[in-house]
Amino acid sequence: MCTREDIDCFHQFALQQIDDGNMELSILDLADLWQLKNLPEAELAESVAAVKASLNDMQNGDCGRPAEEVIAELRQRLETPENR
Repeated sequence: MCTREDIDCFHQFALQQIDDGNMELSILDLADLWQLKNLPEAELAESVAAVKASLNDMQNGDCGRPAEEVIAELRQRLETPENR
């Protein structure tokens, strides 16, 4: 649930981004960046651990799957308009 305090904090964050020269960011970009900077600590730790594990896998020779293959699989699973 969004509170007035959340909106005030986001407003201050957005103004600071503009003051810092980040004027190329859209409102959606700002919202995404604000959300990333305000992740709960447990969620952030989980994300960092996942990235570290992936980097470790890559260093050990696991190159993963081609992005096109993963995107096609996600589109099929999520039934995006491209697949209807």
